[in-house]
Amino acid sequence: MQKENQVKEMKELIKGLGSNKNEHSIETISKAYPVVNDIVSHIDLQITYKEVKSSHKSRSENEDLSCLLKHLRNLKPFCQVSGRTLDGYCSIKTSAFKELLPQKALLKEKVMHTINCLKRGIPMPADENEENVEDIVDPQ
Repeated sequence: MQKENQVKEMKELIKGLGSNKNEHSIETISKAYPVVNDIVSHIDLQITYKEVKSSHKSRSENEDLSCLLKHLRNLKPFCQVSGRTLDGYCSIKTSAFKELLPQKALLKEKVMHTINCLKRGIPMPADENEENVEDIVDPQ
């Protein structure tokens, strides 16, 4: 196993030569490998270098959610607090559907009419706003 590691490190040194790879430079670097390896290992010992080894650890989604909830509980985002409003959001309505409530009955009536026509097999009249699909597909 040690020999395999030495071969791997030797290959890395040779790759470091870049485009200057020739027989002479490879031979020189191969002779220098033990010295270079010794110097590097002693430097690591002198500076007390510790190789960080860790397995991949993903945090739990529950931990993230509980942390988020903890902070949001303190902020109480749904309670009215003076000085915490943003002026840019004043024009946004609380519900986009409030404007549609008066038209709800009309929409329901149109949908029910369409359903009944489709059940009976009655062809639907073309809307004024719709383009004729047949003209688009086959413009003769």
